[in-house]
Amino acid sequence: MKTYGMLAEFPTVDALRSARAALSTQGYRSLESFTPWPVDDAPVRRTDAMSRAVLVAFIAGVAVVLGMQYIAAVHAYPLDVGGRPPASWPAFAPAAVEMGMLFAALAALATFCLRTGLPRLYRPEFNVPWFDEASRAGFLMLVRADDPLWDEHRCARDIAELHPMRYALVPA
Repeated sequence: MKTYGMLAEFPTVDALRSARAALSTQGYRSLESFTPWPVDDAPVRRTDAMSRAVLVAFIAGVAVVLGMQYIAAVHAYPLDVGGRPPASWPAFAPAAVEMGMLFAALAALATFCLRTGLPRLYRPEFNVPWFDEASRAGFLMLVRADDPLWDEHRCARDIAELHPMRYALVPA
């Protein structure tokens, strides 16, 4: 049987925090917490992936629309309207900015979904019968098996030393 990790339930949020800190000092890195409300000291991974994706998509959207309008107005169907030049950049700007914003919004949505793993309707933790406690009054912590220090017996011993209410292996 392949194992996804080990799940432990703690009685209070402070017990969860101290358990997380203890396992972190022992060298565990693949830790996840599941609580009924946000726990403020959980590590947050911050990157600039979202802002870079939005900026690149905005610039690409503006460039694509300006290019399409230029090709249409100058090469494909040139019109002489009031003696103005066919490449009227001020007239092209509103549509280009709007399409840039649309591209940026779609890039933000795609980046968000990719970075958070959505839509993921199944997680191996759901196989543990008492996992739904995390949505009511439980404070659960998962040590994933992809952790460099993962050893089933060592992890069970380390978690047992933290005195959780209960703990179990999570099948993959």
